Amino acid sequence: MSEADILHWIRDTWLGATVRESRWIFASGEILHFVGLSLLVGGILIVDLRLLGFIRRVPIRAALAFLPFVIAGFLINLLTGIVFFSADPMMYWPSPAFKLKMFLILLAGLNALVFIVMAQRKTLSLRDDESTGTLAKVTAGLSLSLWLCVLLLGRLLPAFEGSTSFF
Repeated sequence: MSEADILHWIRDTWLGATVRESRWIFASGEILHFVGLSLLVGGILIVDLRLLGFIRRVPIRAALAFLPFVIAGFLINLLTGIVFFSADPMMYWPSPAFKLKMFLILLAGLNALVFIVMAQRKTLSLRDDESTGTLAKVTAGLSLSLWLCVLLLGRLLPAFEGSTSFF
């Protein structure tokens, strides 16, 4: 099965056909995608800025309490992203902005895993006004950078529609 066959198969699934035939599914998906993005980025900003030491008045545990919102936002965007992709995978897949966006989301997930496995326990043991360790700061800085790039690439998807390279 070739890449084109897989993309056509995705397009021809019941989900792809339903999204293309409906006036409201794609538009509603965009609204939900924005809500998910707001939850994701809003929570990430609070968590990462606290880990970086910019908002020390916020206790660590209070900042990390926003992680369920981040996860909820990510899941909403994952589901709506699947809806968008299934409607027209031949538009998204060749786009360098789409491929780079997916790669950066993967890196952001690995970065979050590094924080959870290697820094979260130590971070939770800190006093409220105490500074976080180097690893927590590095993962927070990477997180902010990666998600900012993901956000920008998402906005650039229409600009690269039909393109197979950035230049």
